[in-house]
Amino acid sequence: MLQLTTEHAGVDTSAVDERLVAYTERLRQVRRSGAYDAYESSIGMPDDAVMLNQVQDIVAQKVTGALKYSIVVGIGGSNLGTKAVYDALFGGRDILEPTRFPKVLFAETTDPEWLTAIGRLLETISTPEEVLVTVISKSGGTTETLANFEIIMRVLRDTFGSVTERVVAITDEGSKLWNAAGAQHIARLPIPAPVGGRYSVLSAVGLLPLSSVGIDIVQLRRGASDILDRILGDDNIAMQSAGVLALSRERGCVMNDNFFFHPELESVGKWYRQLMGESIGKEQSLEGKMVHAGITPTVSLGSTDLHSVGQLYLGGPHDKLTTFVSSRKVAAVTVPTERVFPELVPMVTDTSAETIMAAILEGVQIAYRKAGLPYMEVVLDAIDEYSLGSYLQFKMVEMMYLGQLLDVNSFDQPNVESYKVETKRILEKG
Repeated sequence: MLQLTTEHAGVDTSAVDERLVAYTERLRQVRRSGAYDAYESSIGMPDDAVMLNQVQDIVAQKVTGALKYSIVVGIGGSNLGTKAVYDALFGGRDILEPTRFPKVLFAETTDPEWLTAIGRLLETISTPEEVLVTVISKSGGTTETLANFEIIMRVLRDTFGSVTERVVAITDEGSKLWNAAGAQHIARLPIPAPVGGRYSVLSAVGLLPLSSVGIDIVQLRRGASDILDRILGDDNIAMQSAGVLALSRERGCVMNDNFFFHPELESVGKWYRQLMGESIGKEQSLEGKMVHAGITPTVSLGSTDLHSVGQLYLGGPHDKLTTFVSSRKVAAVTVPTERVFPELVPMVTDTSAETIMAAILEGVQIAYRKAGLPYMEVVLDAIDEYSLGSYLQFKMVEMMYLGQLLDVNSFDQPNVESYKVETKRILEKG
């Protein structure tokens, strides 16, 4: 069971919790309704049987034992959640397991070198069944996504001719992409209308590509559903963590460093970076006042970043609230008894890597306490589908509560649209 500890955060959230009682009841009602008619409707997705069946039907039609590359063409919320789960389970080892297939490839940048490299890779496949292209854009008009999609499709067409049967489009029903895909009889899956990209990992956006490479999306959803039972029941860890974040901000902690003690969780941190940054980084309050609200999210990896920014964290300005994230279950690897340099750091002889990492984490937390630095701690049971589903859902609800506490809309992103408008204007000028 996912565990949250806030005793070293240095704040009392009881008064904050009372302010969110009414909002908790709203979340319960939204979940019970099962309808997609509220901003918070994403909390109904882990229990949506229709959505699961739609995804499983597409996977059954499109995925065979020949599949080698499931390509996700998307950016931001259309990409980061899927990458978070995939990298936690497989991505960090992809380069070490060149013969393990299928793999997910993420077309998340318009960098020409990367696009050239993926083109060369696609030229090595021998049949269309070795690739599945999922193009994802909630609006149906994301510049980077559609440009990348066309470049990838050109490579496939040059080799195999028409390959539209190897494409799935995921977008808002009725968007330009939805209609264009339908006109060419390309398989489509909808994103529920009120669900924003950063809250969409448990929709078809994440479920289809993850399922296509054998990741257990049933367990992913179950973890999310079970944590919702806790949050909306008698153990509201999302309210608690949101309260700590809000009160710490009032005390000058304007940054939230998410310190993952498993490098494979780095993409989970990047997913959370968007979730927090885009949800509460707002010019205006719910009443339209200029507030320039926000908490800056950062990602650190233990123990790597203790040697790069540890000095800053421990000796620099006290403007950060740290959230340590670790797991109880890891692979068993031990320093051997017979060593090349037995006289160097002798205490690690015959000691497991897990024990060493745990000692480092405990040592860091002791150092934080001695320095008067506030922190929370999240401990996962394992790095598996169930625990990842629990963590992602916990953090999404946390952000809903945090928006209430900071008096901002956690679901829109008006300023992001400004760069998109300017980009299209520049490209239209040629």
